[in-house]
Amino acid sequence: MPTQENHKTYFPMPGINAGMLTLEDLEHITDLVRRYEVPMVKVTGAQRLYFQGLAPEKRAEMMQELEIPAGLPHTRSRVHYVQACPGKTWCKFGTKVTENLAKALSEMKLDGPLPYKVKIGISGCKMCCCESWMRDVGLTAEKRGWRFTFGGNAAGRPRIGDLVADGLSDDEALDLIKKTLNFYLTTAKYKTRSARFMERVGIDALKKGIGLI
Repeated sequence: MPTQENHKTYFPMPGINAGMLTLEDLEHITDLVRRYEVPMVKVTGAQRLYFQGLAPEKRAEMMQELEIPAGLPHTRSRVHYVQACPGKTWCKFGTKVTENLAKALSEMKLDGPLPYKVKIGISGCKMCCCESWMRDVGLTAEKRGWRFTFGGNAAGRPRIGDLVADGLSDDEALDLIKKTLNFYLTTAKYKTRSARFMERVGIDALKKGIGLI
């Protein structure tokens, strides 16, 4: 990559779903890196690609070409990111397919902007490679179906998410997650992560709010 001053700019490549890349994606990324002289491409822990260190004018041009909307994901009625393991399709230990859920969750439209960023982890078996227990929304595949947890956090005040429901089909999981996030966005204070929200309201209030009890 070309050597240039580190301008400490960055932004994620849009449209990358749970770290899964096609040949066309790779060719497109290579073309962008060459044309805009991107000094560093970073694969993040969230399974996304970040273009880093661009000159401000090149960053603006590249964002315009990629049609990146203004505002952060949680201000646009969308989740922050979806992280998913290879699942049953690609891993011998996987018991459920993860790709369809990852795509559906990354495209899910909510009733309004979320209070703060929401990270989703989907693990296709009980080994929990995507650390689903420690994500705002966690899905882990079990024999009877998906286990859905909410309110996990892996930051300075780590928290294991509360079990909302288990034995879920794909459609049941998607429905409950949407209800949960809509309850969260209408109930939580601005800039309150789900872990702190669940510490305040508790799992029973959440289940009542989404119609489970």
